[in-house]
Amino acid sequence: MNHLIHRPFQPSSQPPFQLPHKQSITLIRHGPPAVSLHQQVRGHQFRQFVERYDAAHIAQREQPPVAARQVIAQANWVFASHRPRARHTAELLGVTIGPMIDPQFREIEFPVDFPQHFRFSALTWSLIALVLWRLGYSSRSESFRRTRQRVCSAADLLEGKSQTLGSVVLVAHGGINRLIAEELRRRGWRGPRLPQSQHWGCTTYCR
Repeated sequence: MNHLIHRPFQPSSQPPFQLPHKQSITLIRHGPPAVSLHQQVRGHQFRQFVERYDAAHIAQREQPPVAARQVIAQANWVFASHRPRARHTAELLGVTIGPMIDPQFREIEFPVDFPQHFRFSALTWSLIALVLWRLGYSSRSESFRRTRQRVCSAADLLEGKSQTLGSVVLVAHGGINRLIAEELRRRGWRGPRLPQSQHWGCTTYCR
């Protein structure tokens, strides 16, 4: 799945090359990874934890909800982050031909280097890192400004595909989905102020 694979589709009610009447972009968060955010990690181990988390697939016991599978079944185009947990989620949701994989849909890259004598859950470290990142600290990671630029580019791609094919789905991550949702609403898309943040969360924005 490292190469790009698309899902060409024309609704039977639409003649070739005619623009669809309904535009929608649905943001889906990946399912629960096999690596848990609740495990305890010392500050100097957090970078290694993030590397394991980024390499993880979805836990074997997890099954996607019916509603998310239905959204995928009705989509004319599916995008996904290149991280394994997003790609595996797309597979579990029933994307049989394969989504369009694009690394610009990857999760926020917040700072991950901390003093070793502190010990918290990985989730707590993530929240601390996110606050620092929002305040402008981005040691060895993508800055907030660069991430906003990436979000604008991602929104451009989603919008462009929705203009030609109608219903588009992105399978990605909680943080980047939230920023993309914010950007879509700024551009006039209708939908919730915040996308669903739980695993398998599915939120649709329309025009």
